[in-house]
Amino acid sequence: MLRALARPLLASWFIYGGVQSYLDPEPRAARVAPAVEPALKELGLEEVRATDLVKAHGAASIAFASALALSRSPRSAALGLAGLATATAVLAHPFWNETDEARREAELEQFLKNVSLVGGVLLAATAGHSARHIARKKAKKVKAKDKAAAAKIKAKEAKIAAKAAVSKKRSA
Repeated sequence: MLRALARPLLASWFIYGGVQSYLDPEPRAARVAPAVEPALKELGLEEVRATDLVKAHGAASIAFASALALSRSPRSAALGLAGLATATAVLAHPFWNETDEARREAELEQFLKNVSLVGGVLLAATAGHSARHIARKKAKKVKAKDKAAAAKIKAKEAKIAAKAAVSKKRSA
């Protein structure tokens, strides 16, 4: 029951941030551009802009967070969010580059918030599926096993009937 509440609560921050990144990428792109643009040039991707990456990051955050909130592949979703939050922490909040003490403190706070979110989604990744999901999956396996057994019995009966028909034909 707690997972049903915890996952959407954890995902809400990522959905909010993803929507903000997608709809208004410029402020975030300005923060990450000094780190991202040289790497893009080195990779020969001059046509890709930091705003494009921020939008893609936002869309991926929305997708992964929605999957986590709805408990659809929660481990994969949580691991995806962990990667995105790690990138955000390192690229958007490089407190180690700040010379102004107040700015350094603000960036450190944001960096640690993102690192905390990484920890949260890693915990979510280890939590696995809910008891209801596991029960449904077990019931589905039992049903499939019963169906396979019934098909095997039916095939065996058909084989016996075919042998009986051949025997009856030979004796006639």
